[in-house]
Amino acid sequence: MQLRHGRSLMPGGTQIDKVTALAWSPNSRRLAVATLSRIVNLFDENGELKDRFATKPGDPKGSKHYAVTSMVFSSDSTKLAIGQSDEIVFIYKLGLDWGEKKSICNKFQEASSVVSIIWPLSRQQEIFYGLTEGKVKIGQLRTNRSHTVYAHGSGSAVVSLASSTDGFSCLAGHLDGSIYNKCFVVRPVLYYLQPSCVAGTVPLVIAWGKAIAVAGPDCKVTLYDSNGVVSQNFEYSGKVSHEFCSGSFHPSGDTLALGHFGGFKIFSWDQSGRWNLILDNVVENLYTVSALTWNPDGSQLAVGTLCGKLDVFDSCMRRQRYLGKFELTYITKSQVLITKLAVGIKTVIGSQFGLEITKINIYNEQYLVAHTSGTIILGNFETGKISEISWHTSGNEKFLLEHPFACIMYDAGEVVVIEYGFNEVLGTCRTEDFDPSLISLSITGSTITGKDEIKRIAYLIDIQTIRVLDLLSGLTVGTANHTCKIEWLALNPQSTYLLFRDAKRQLHLFNISSEERTMLLNLCTFVQWVPGSDVIVAQNQNNLYVWYTIKNPEQATIFQMKGEVTGIERGQERTEVIVSEGINTVTYVLDEALIEFGVALECLDYGRAVSILESLEFTAEIEAMWKQLAEKSFENMELAFAERCYAALGDVSKARYLHKVNKLIEASPPDQAVGADNYLVKAKLAVLQHQWKIAEGILLDHGSIAESIQMYTECHRWKEAIAVAKSQTYAGCEELQDRYFKWLLQTNQDEEAGKVKETEGDVLGAIDLFLDGGLPGCAAECVQRHSTYQFQSDTLERIAEALVRANMFEEAGKFLELLHQFSRAKDAYVKGHSYSCAIDLARRHFPSEAARLEEEWGDWLVSKRQVDAAISHFIEAGCGRKAIESALSASQWQRAVYIVETQDPKVSFPFYQRLAEHFESTKQFAEAEKFFIQAKLPQRAIEMYLRCGRLQEANKVSSKYLSSTEASALYLEWAGRLEAAGELKEAENLYVHASEYDMAINMYKKARLFDDMLLLVSTYRKDSLNETHLYLAEQLEKEGSYLEAERHYLEAQDWKTCVKMFSQHGMWEDAMRVAKQFGGMQGAKQVAYAWAVSLGGEAGANLLAKLGLVEQALDYALDSCAFDHAFDLCRSSIKSKLPEVHLRFAMSLEDEGRFGEAEDQFIKAGRPREAIDMYLHQQDWQAALRVADLCEPAAISDVRVAQAEHLLSKDEISKAETLFLKAKKPERAINMYKDRMRWEDAIRVAQAHLPIAVSDIHHEMAAYLHNHSESLEAILMRAKTMENNRHYSEAIDFYLQVDRRHVTDFPELQKIWEKAVTLAQASVQTRLPEVVGTIAHKMTSMGKYEEAVKLYEDIDFHREAVDMCITFGLWDQARKVAESDPRLQQFVDEQYKEHLMKKGEAEQLAEIGNVSEAVELYIQQSNWQKVHELSSLLGPDSERESSFRHAKQCLEDMKLSEAVSVLAQYGVPMTIDAYEFCCSLAYQVLGSNEGLVEKMRDILFQLFSNISQTMTATVCPILMEIEKLLYITNYLALRQAAEAQDLPEITAKLSVSLLRYIDVISADEAFYQAGIACKKVGWQNMAFVYLNDYLDIAESIELQTGECTFDTSGLDTSDIPRSFPVPQKHYLEENQREQVRDWLIQLSMDQQVEPVLPTRSCDRCSGEIYEASLTCFYCKLESKPCCVTGYPVLQHSQSCKYCEMPANRSDWNNYIQRFKTCPWCREKQHT
Repeated sequence: MQLRHGRSLMPGGTQIDKVTALAWSPNSRRLAVATLSRIVNLFDENGELKDRFATKPGDPKGSKHYAVTSMVFSSDSTKLAIGQSDEIVFIYKLGLDWGEKKSICNKFQEASSVVSIIWPLSRQQEIFYGLTEGKVKIGQLRTNRSHTVYAHGSGSAVVSLASSTDGFSCLAGHLDGSIYNKCFVVRPVLYYLQPSCVAGTVPLVIAWGKAIAVAGPDCKVTLYDSNGVVSQNFEYSGKVSHEFCSGSFHPSGDTLALGHFGGFKIFSWDQSGRWNLILDNVVENLYTVSALTWNPDGSQLAVGTLCGKLDVFDSCMRRQRYLGKFELTYITKSQVLITKLAVGIKTVIGSQFGLEITKINIYNEQYLVAHTSGTIILGNFETGKISEISWHTSGNEKFLLEHPFACIMYDAGEVVVIEYGFNEVLGTCRTEDFDPSLISLSITGSTITGKDEIKRIAYLIDIQTIRVLDLLSGLTVGTANHTCKIEWLALNPQSTYLLFRDAKRQLHLFNISSEERTMLLNLCTFVQWVPGSDVIVAQNQNNLYVWYTIKNPEQATIFQMKGEVTGIERGQERTEVIVSEGINTVTYVLDEALIEFGVALECLDYGRAVSILESLEFTAEIEAMWKQLAEKSFENMELAFAERCYAALGDVSKARYLHKVNKLIEASPPDQAVGADNYLVKAKLAVLQHQWKIAEGILLDHGSIAESIQMYTECHRWKEAIAVAKSQTYAGCEELQDRYFKWLLQTNQDEEAGKVKETEGDVLGAIDLFLDGGLPGCAAECVQRHSTYQFQSDTLERIAEALVRANMFEEAGKFLELLHQFSRAKDAYVKGHSYSCAIDLARRHFPSEAARLEEEWGDWLVSKRQVDAAISHFIEAGCGRKAIESALSASQWQRAVYIVETQDPKVSFPFYQRLAEHFESTKQFAEAEKFFIQAKLPQRAIEMYLRCGRLQEANKVSSKYLSSTEASALYLEWAGRLEAAGELKEAENLYVHASEYDMAINMYKKARLFDDMLLLVSTYRKDSLNETHLYLAEQLEKEGSYLEAERHYLEAQDWKTCVKMFSQHGMWEDAMRVAKQFGGMQGAKQVAYAWAVSLGGEAGANLLAKLGLVEQALDYALDSCAFDHAFDLCRSSIKSKLPEVHLRFAMSLEDEGRFGEAEDQFIKAGRPREAIDMYLHQQDWQAALRVADLCEPAAISDVRVAQAEHLLSKDEISKAETLFLKAKKPERAINMYKDRMRWEDAIRVAQAHLPIAVSDIHHEMAAYLHNHSESLEAILMRAKTMENNRHYSEAIDFYLQVDRRHVTDFPELQKIWEKAVTLAQASVQTRLPEVVGTIAHKMTSMGKYEEAVKLYEDIDFHREAVDMCITFGLWDQARKVAESDPRLQQFVDEQYKEHLMKKGEAEQLAEIGNVSEAVELYIQQSNWQKVHELSSLLGPDSERESSFRHAKQCLEDMKLSEAVSVLAQYGVPMTIDAYEFCCSLAYQVLGSNEGLVEKMRDILFQLFSNISQTMTATVCPILMEIEKLLYITNYLALRQAAEAQDLPEITAKLSVSLLRYIDVISADEAFYQAGIACKKVGWQNMAFVYLNDYLDIAESIELQTGECTFDTSGLDTSDIPRSFPVPQKHYLEENQREQVRDWLIQLSMDQQVEPVLPTRSCDRCSGEIYEASLTCFYCKLESKPCCVTGYPVLQHSQSCKYCEMPANRSDWNNYIQRFKTCPWCREKQHT
């Protein structure tokens, strides 16, 4: 440890003003200092004096001469206790903030002076103080009273007090040297310390840390262990300055500070357990250190002296900044002060084992992770809780720091949970998926009486299994198994439910206690528990789902939203879901009352929960919450709340029952148990829970036999009542049995009544009851049980007929066998599909029919999708084809093979291909090949082998069964497929096998596998190898792979291109290397020179010289204009090159414009002619003549010629002529005039100076005038000449030759062309079209379209003018031209329409009246809005046709809802295709869940109405189908409306009516809806039957039978289909199906329920038929359906005055009162 003087808070003086007491507040924000002045100074943590106050004397009227002897703060830093020498202790209330009012809240008056005060941590309402009379007393803050803890035996004064670090013990030192220990937990005096000093030593200083330190005026320091044994001594005898008078332990307990005269000493504890003096701080003129103390975080030591000086020393080993947000102050090796710089909050961490802190990390500005050599320290700054556990770090630990109460650490597959504030591991588990989203921790304290705290963790065992572990017990409390990878999981706050989401984005809720799983949502993108509650928030696409109660997961609140949910924020009274909509963020507010309900329920605060629900509107969601509260309150025997809940739910029976129970509880007699412990109450509650035996036992235990029997009879449980009566020898047992029998007869329970009769011995009476009750099976069993009884034949016949009528064919057959009526028995067996019995009977009595029955049995099994069972029967019947087909359908392939091989090939042939395809799919290739060959499909066998890469087998088959051409084509096709799939090696083999080497090479080329490509080229195309290398080299060069390109260039023996490549890319060393290797020194020189050129300047020359290429260096120096270097090279090496250097230098000077210097260098180079040329070029004629005169006289003539040429260019012809003649060049002058066609001047000069040329000039002049016609003047002249000579056609040609090259002005050019037209019109009319066409073409090429059109118009060529307008898009002008000719107008209109069609300009088409074409165009563009807008203009038929086409397109695009909406809005055309389409659409609507039934019903109604009015034989079948679909959709729509308007009876009847259409709609849904609807209205028998049928269908779905047939009592006389298709998937989830099963089981126990359907008498034949049947089973009389319910219309009917559809009057009245419209035509009705 290092101490550094920080600052002086009080300067002190020369007079004695002793600092008598120092005290730091536990939060380190205050330092209290008291001196002899009796004033308390309060400093803040920065050392600034913030406050001060004067202490008060114990007696206000007494002496003011007292001293403050000690001070101490309370643990919450709000109070300060001050002990005074005037025999009093004051406790001041200071508050936490500066400026708060100070007051004295307690005082303790004593009889002697107070010497010392301590305030132990464990005794917050008690302080301890020592007195000079030898007593240690305790002051009670609550009562403001004190009492003595102990008193010294001899009254020796207390001189010092010290408290242990945990606050459970204190030490008191006395003036006689004795020290006593007071333990607050075990016993008053624990031990007596014996200081190792001479008698009379006073323990002025006692401090308690890792050891107990005692010091005093004897200059000795004695250290004791916790048991009072001396562990170490320090002696400073003989030095007066070392009398110790103050001391304090560092908060860590391992550092001790002791004050003495002139300074203080610091002792430290090391790892070996020894104390060492580490600092002896001596300060001059400090005087005695009268008080010292460490601040609570150990970072500062305050030292007060005798003269009132107060210094603060900083205790710090080192400081460092962490991420710029925290300051780490290392107070000791094992203690660090962490300061959050932004807010100034300080936290001290330290190792309880004294280990050095080696590393500190801070996460999220909140969580701490620190390492020592043997432990790890974890903490949360916000809660202030720190934990330290033993841990040897591996360096690979990962931390999950999201939970405020605990840290999750992961290392080597092990998860360790450490709760903050506890120095031990909370729990461990193992997982391989350490992901924050795959681990959930829940830690909650116990705030509810009787409930334990919860500490659980959920994690993955594997990717599909979640385990929930109780960290307190270490036991697994739940395991969730899933079939898909789990991506996210979270526990609710109470750890009762687990949410998890899988890889398919399906959200599931798992009940940990019951291990039940519920799927909440599909396509879930966000999910989270609302903080502190059991409310779930999840997102599905654009929907936000909120589950306020997880007990009823089907009840969810849904919000429509946009964007993505990013989080949930919960405040004091508001909870918001944060949604990001791109650049904007919006919030959705949740219902805080519903959230609070969940919290109240978890806290078992039923009153608050009821209050919350009462304030809310009753909805389905609130109903679920009432149910949840009812179950919870009933479970915890809060029956009053349960009664209130059931009343709110409208469950009157339960509410009244509980009301009676509550009344019973209130009225319990005083001699009986009180309240819920009353036996009658217990019995009634057991009855409510259907715990009959428990209730019976309770009542019988208390002797209440009659009550027990009454309990059973009230619930119609007669058998149990009779059993109790018999067991208890009840006197009214016989009467009870009679009542039971009468009740059975009254309730039509004939079966039970018959059994009673049979038991009594009345067999015939029992049989009559069985038959009367429609129970022939029971009657037959009764006969069999009484085989010795002599029955009448008519009785037996009645039983047999009844069995047949009841469709109990197997029982009938067996019964008829007993009667020896074998033929009838056989027929009964067959009719009941009991083929086993029928065949057995046939073998015994009708052997010839056995085979037919076997085949019939097989056919029936196939119809029931039991094809595997049918195989053996077909074999027995000798039906080989059927046996094979059944074996294949049952996937019994080996059996099918056996049958196929045993049958005739003609029979087996159709099955070979199917067998082959199966064996191919199972990779049994040999078998597959055999059957492909037998099926005459060798090509399929080859393709099979190619697919699995077996080329050898494929070759074997192809060589045997295919021609070479067919095999090659097949190989090429497969090679292409393999190439597209990236299987290049296999594709190569096929290409090579087909001898298509180039295709294989090209394949590797496209795939950039050049080595494979070259291998093929070298093998099959050796002559193209070099060309291939060059191609690859060029490609690689373009890609920058130069070294690879080099390899290919050299392989192609084109090293020069390789050198060029390196040179172009600055790779000169490589270029030199290649050139030298393959081109020798000459090639190297060329490259070196190019290299030098690229370097430029002297660097390039030096390079060449370095390479020994002097001449090349000289050339390069000249090229680089380094002439000084060039002159040096010439002078030193090659003087012969000096003239060349002068010449190059001169040329360079000439280029720079330094002509005088250049002239000198030209002359030095011996090239004066070059100087003359230079001046000629500069037109400095005098200088040129001067040089020529001096050095080259022969050049004078050339100078003058050049000057003459210059003057000629300036058109100074006469001066030029003079100079030509001076230069003796008359021919030049003659040519000058000839070029300008000045033939006279040319002749003049020739005659004067060159007579010989005169004749030639004349000839040239004539030839020019004859041949030269390129100029405009010449052309016009020739045209005029031809015109004058009447050669008009030739004149026209000349005029047509004129174009933009001759005349740039278009009007002038037009005038010339008009001359040609005029000549053609006047003289050569046959050429007029050609002339005009030529001129028009020229005009259009110049963009003069309108002028070209006008040209045609002027000569009345209107058709040509129109064609030109159309060609160039001049439609307005075309119409204008065509105005005079109607046929032309029609032509223009047709062309414009065709133009618009090609361009897709539908809007313009419509504007010009071509609406039909515009509609077609919009249909092609799928712009249906425009289609419908325009179709409405064409009339209803067109509009409906467009509607039909739109709907078909929607259906093709899988837009079912849009298709229905379109037809509903725009109608349906009256065509067969449209009718069939509507039927198909209706089937799809019935199979979907999109809520489209109402719209579909309206479409079908309109369609049915239209067809009915115009019905023909063609549409009659369609009409029947539409009528059927109309009834279905109408019933479905009416049922939805009835449910919404709370018409349960109509809802039930509609659901029952829909059962006759289960061949169209989903059968399981129909039966379930019917059963539930019947259940709601109390039709228990019907509900029982329909739900039983639903479960049968559900079982068929599980078995995937494809078709279902069942026998139900009553359905045989109904129009409900007996056989219908089985749905592909379940309508209900498994847990819902289990609820149905449970209800049925529960209902079946009630004897009142009879599993039969209600019947009615037929109006014609009086036969008993199913009451909802429209057709009589016996006479086939058809009844009209009620338009309200679908039930048959009986006597009391009513009909709509518009559509005249009949209805049963009661149902009609109920419906009209609610809806006011007809249920069929929807017209308004009067009630």
